[in-house]
Amino acid sequence: MNAQRLRALAVGVALFLTLGQLLAYSGFAQPIDSVGDRKKPEGHSVLSGQSIANMTEIFESVWDETSEYSLGNLTKELTEQYPSRIWDSQNPDDLEPSQNLIDAWWWANETLLNYTDNELGFKHVTEYESLVAIRNGTGPAPRPAIVVSGMIDSDNNPGANDAGISVAAVLELARVINDYELNFDLYLVLINGAHIEEDVDLGGRALVEWLEENEVKTYTTFAFDRLLFHRSQYVYGNLISLRSFSKNELYHQNSWIPDLMIDLSSTFGHSWIQQVGDLDTAERSLAFEMWQVGRPAIHVAQGFFPDPYASSEDDTWDRQYYSFQKPKEAVAIVACVLANLAMIEVDTAGYRYYQGALYPTNISSHTFTVSISSFVNVSLSWINDTTMQASIIEDESGSVVYQRIESDGFIQLKYLSMNVGPHKIRIENIGTNGTQFWLNFTQLEDFDGDTLSNHYEFLLNTSPFFLDSDFDGLDDDFEVSLGSDPTEADSDGDGALDYYEYTTGSSLLLTDTDSDGISDGQEAELGTSPIKVDTDGDGISDFDEWQVYHTDPTRKDTDGDGLDDGFEIEFGLDPLSPDTDGDSLSDLFEVLNGLNPLSPDTDGDGLSDAYEVEYCLSPTNRDTDFDGLPDGIDWDPHEHWISVVAPVGLLSIIMLAVIYSLMKYDIYTRMDEQED
Repeated sequence: MNAQRLRALAVGVALFLTLGQLLAYSGFAQPIDSVGDRKKPEGHSVLSGQSIANMTEIFESVWDETSEYSLGNLTKELTEQYPSRIWDSQNPDDLEPSQNLIDAWWWANETLLNYTDNELGFKHVTEYESLVAIRNGTGPAPRPAIVVSGMIDSDNNPGANDAGISVAAVLELARVINDYELNFDLYLVLINGAHIEEDVDLGGRALVEWLEENEVKTYTTFAFDRLLFHRSQYVYGNLISLRSFSKNELYHQNSWIPDLMIDLSSTFGHSWIQQVGDLDTAERSLAFEMWQVGRPAIHVAQGFFPDPYASSEDDTWDRQYYSFQKPKEAVAIVACVLANLAMIEVDTAGYRYYQGALYPTNISSHTFTVSISSFVNVSLSWINDTTMQASIIEDESGSVVYQRIESDGFIQLKYLSMNVGPHKIRIENIGTNGTQFWLNFTQLEDFDGDTLSNHYEFLLNTSPFFLDSDFDGLDDDFEVSLGSDPTEADSDGDGALDYYEYTTGSSLLLTDTDSDGISDGQEAELGTSPIKVDTDGDGISDFDEWQVYHTDPTRKDTDGDGLDDGFEIEFGLDPLSPDTDGDSLSDLFEVLNGLNPLSPDTDGDGLSDAYEVEYCLSPTNRDTDFDGLPDGIDWDPHEHWISVVAPVGLLSIIMLAVIYSLMKYDIYTRMDEQED
């Protein structure tokens, strides 16, 4: 080994140690725990009790493991042995798979079992009998699911690009990722029913309904589609298009993973990846059906869509313009993304490194994606006497956000990135001598976009994949700012979810915010206010209404008689009855008219208040006509007895006078008769 190589090795080791120190200084690195039987990707190192992850080595390993030959062989076997994987009856109510389709299912299952050491096999789900294999992750529940899908049924043709390559992509990914420990659940899916209708993926729609029914929470879905057609003469003919959509405008829901995939393609592949917005092409796919219910998904397909061969008899695996390099790049990139996501449990800040040579005026550019506002730490080293310029560039604006120039063989950049999205590290040899260089950079990541780094979420025991780990309606970062527990839907254990407590203004940390003797959870059930002792403002506390008087603490007037519960209780009335004394007169009427609502006979005259009111007597006076006779025994309680007796006496005198007159008349008449 010559002196120059020894010096280069020494510089590389020094940079590696410097990186570990930089991570420790920045607070990024933490000790790691032991892992299970499945291996962590090689490149994970421990320096002085600190943990870092060599993502470059991980990505290179995944890329090298993904096999173009394997993809070609799988596609050939499937399409030559089991062409026309159709349904004999395409009536959704009477589905009958053809024998070729059934045999293809068995072949796919045997292949998967072989790739996973007999640990993983497919099962049928939904009326379309789609194939689903679930590899459970090692992370704490609830774990997110990442779905990787292809389509196994086809039209009445070989279906190499129309469906076969998507099956090969799913199986190849299962093989490549098999030895990696995953902290999320991986759903490998081969859709049946995708080709029953021309415009709709009925099998995909049914699978989404199955996920919804089983409450499977997905982080994202990678839906492989046609990937073989490769011809530069067509617009985008040599590219892979990514289509993503989310009703949530959060960057992490729409663009973070596509940006990462573009970054990986440009660094380790052929730069064939592009993100496009024409979602119509993906209408017959599982990704499209995921979008309809608000689940993030990425449609992964060839850039030129459709192509001259798919859905025809010419759709064989060995077409002239079919290339298995393209699906290799697609599968390798998705596998790298999964490996990156799998590092969260032990990773504090994955780093990437590059090495190469730069002649004077030469530039080397390296992309990376920022997913959280945090420090990006870059170290650049070179061995020859020359001057280097290192810049960090925001990709969207093209702005240089940080730059340094040094001539002493080492540049360190520590840039606080405030914007998420693609960035570049550009290094330029502005000196007079060529040199070898070593570039390292590290950054924190935030998979779910809650502004909490994955490492911090690991320490909090929250999910790095979900904005709201406990699904209580409040995002993790918001709960951290409030001081509540982002891993418990009910931080204080009072029976009221944190979201309810936040929206009602009650304390997420106190079981009885208003100290009225009723827990906030019980108040939620009762419908009372957790921040008011007397919810309805009737003068009686919620506790007394609930436990003592059994009135409604949300209504001032429980019995609806027009008198507040507090008033009725204060004056001994029954707040649960509109007529306390049962005299058929409401308490309100009696109060307004000066009657006693506690007695059916206010004046004690023997007549009920209701009777006296009905017959226009005074219910507050025993002798309505003031004649000395109580209403109860007065023959006419409306009139004084004198007013009754005087007319009777006059009538008697008149009658006596009449009688006397008649008697005198009779006497005079008889006397006249005797004289005659």
